[in-house]
Amino acid sequence: MSGGVRFRDPIEMNSELYPRVLGESWWTLAESVRRAHAIGRDRRGCFRVSHGTSWLARRLVRWSGLPRAAGAAKVRLRIDSEGSGQRWERHFDDQLFTTKQWTEGSRLVERFGVWELRFDLRVEDEALRYVQRAARLCLGTLRLRVPLAWAPWVSAKETGDGPERVLVTVTVTLPVVGSLIAYDGYLDVGGPA
Repeated sequence: MSGGVRFRDPIEMNSELYPRVLGESWWTLAESVRRAHAIGRDRRGCFRVSHGTSWLARRLVRWSGLPRAAGAAKVRLRIDSEGSGQRWERHFDDQLFTTKQWTEGSRLVERFGVWELRFDLRVEDEALRYVQRAARLCLGTLRLRVPLAWAPWVSAKETGDGPERVLVTVTVTLPVVGSLIAYDGYLDVGGPA
């Protein structure tokens, strides 16, 4: 900020989905977190990926096409515009995991496989927290609201680690099954333009 004028560089403005959900709170995020959401740019990093240990958790991970467990998976994230939303392509080593995101009202919706999850986005100490509020099971054109007590539960946070790096933490649990998958690590997002 200079002389009361806020400068918004083209990279920060090229990520319309999250600023739309967050409103002015978007500008209170760490700059590196905002950069992580830029459209059409590859971000690279390294994540540790772990799975639940139960027989059912291992089967569900395989059936869902979730990333394989790894101590240090090379990660590439690319976000592209798609209609009024975004397509997030995450490569964990050589395995692709794609989700789609859009807004419904003031909530972010993310779809992977047969699940649509709805989140409130919160800015906490310049970090972005995803607070899950609802879930739907999608079977063809049928979309069934599932009580949160029966649905996959996602907890996620993106935290700036200096001007060029973001720390990411994601956990997914299921009722009865427990932990399904967790991943955490860093993404290099590049410095100021």
